[in-house]
Amino acid sequence: MFLRGNRSERQTVAGALGDGGIKAMTSTVMNAMVLKSVENRLERLFERGFSRSFKSGLQPIEIGTRILREIDLTRRLSTQGPLSANVVRVWLGPVDAERFEGFQKALVTELEETVRQHALSEGYAFVGPVTVEIFIDDDIKVGQVEVKTEFEGGDAQPRILLSDGRTFAVGDEPLVIGRSPEVAVVINDSNVSRRHAEVWRTVEGIAIRDLDSTNGTFVNGHRISAVSLSPRDDVTIATVHLRIELA
Repeated sequence: MFLRGNRSERQTVAGALGDGGIKAMTSTVMNAMVLKSVENRLERLFERGFSRSFKSGLQPIEIGTRILREIDLTRRLSTQGPLSANVVRVWLGPVDAERFEGFQKALVTELEETVRQHALSEGYAFVGPVTVEIFIDDDIKVGQVEVKTEFEGGDAQPRILLSDGRTFAVGDEPLVIGRSPEVAVVINDSNVSRRHAEVWRTVEGIAIRDLDSTNGTFVNGHRISAVSLSPRDDVTIATVHLRIELA
């Protein structure tokens, strides 16, 4: 369920979606794909219900576009590279908010993933975990959306994302990957060793180590023994690809 937000707490931003306020972003083809994936995933998830609810009016992809535009406008530079805001607050009018009834949680989840994917494609880092909150404001008209982004520090929960759709949080203990049913991340493939590799947290972030597997662990196409990982790295174990997410 969306919360009702106080208009006095809202940051006014230029333009409204319904009035053609979205300017062309300096986006890449990857950014367009990130936005489109929001729409595609929601369509697959809700099928006919999605089509009925979002046939007209404010679209999820329009909210995503506005968020990414605000992310780009408010990015900061640091000694470690560009930083992205990690807290996003969105205000919708009551009519548009009602159209998302029943889809709120899924919409927020997809918008958070959109922020992460955009940061990955642009090389942005975060200062804390990514969160998206959506509020209702009676003063906002149909088709309009307002966005405020903030940088809020905090301990992010790193995780690994597998190409088969599974995700695993990386805690204090190493996360072992292998074919054995006793490991944390099971890959049922004869080319995967019983204890193939492990992922663990370091002072700098996340690292992966091969556990003397038969067929090896590859990072960006290179066989490794142990290496630190960034969100841009592609890890391959047999036919499964995985990447890390830091926020």
